[in-house]
Amino acid sequence: MAHALATQTFPRNTFDALSKSECQSFIEILHYVMQAETPDHIRDVLVRFQNHFSFTKALGGLVRLGPGQTFAGFGNVINANYPDEWLYMYWKNGFADIDPVFTSALKSPGTQHWQEIYQNMSSEKEREFIAAAGQFGLCDGITTGSVDEACGVATFCSFASEEIIDAKRLVPLVEYLGYYIHMALLRTASRTAPQTDRCVKELSSREVTILNWMKNGKTNWEIGKILGVSERTVRFHIESIFAKLEVTSRSQAVATAIEHGLPALHGLPSAM
Repeated sequence: MAHALATQTFPRNTFDALSKSECQSFIEILHYVMQAETPDHIRDVLVRFQNHFSFTKALGGLVRLGPGQTFAGFGNVINANYPDEWLYMYWKNGFADIDPVFTSALKSPGTQHWQEIYQNMSSEKEREFIAAAGQFGLCDGITTGSVDEACGVATFCSFASEEIIDAKRLVPLVEYLGYYIHMALLRTASRTAPQTDRCVKELSSREVTILNWMKNGKTNWEIGKILGVSERTVRFHIESIFAKLEVTSRSQAVATAIEHGLPALHGLPSAM
């Protein structure tokens, strides 16, 4: 009995411009992303692709969708090596509302080449946003995303560069990989979603940093040693975190952080 062929043909042209070594690297990356079962596995995939294909930064995560596929907040964000300060600014200032690449991706899920989007910037705020991103080495890049309407979420991954990239060569690769990252992000996603935003955005950068170390299982004493502060100071910040998030335990605080896509900051300097 003959087997039915796949409805989509294999995109052979995507790989024609790659060397043998690059093809082998890409196959290896696919191997790992298809087996990814934890956020750390996905982070490893992002780093591998970034390193093999001349990007300097990588990021992925979930977006919660509201009515009409509107932005309703980030889910768990997996940061390979975006700058801490930039992620905190982006999250704290609600830059998702003015980021031209992100807003374009929400309107038309798929693969976005940043410089192509930048050419159609229409507002001063967008231009200021792009200039600010450039100061953090986010000059060009590719973002790809997919929507799961049944779950009410979208996934995304972004690969950034300090230089102008070879979009003709790299966009098809990111697009191909993006589907597998999408599936991996859904596999590792929390099955529950928050109903309110609580007071997550009232957290200071130091509180975000401490909450991330809590998420990694560090004790108050260990966090104090990492940050160079007393255990008493750490306890003070944790009490503030609990009050702002309206929780009573470390596990509840960590769960809220994950649900709201708290940026993974490890050591962002700030005033105590």
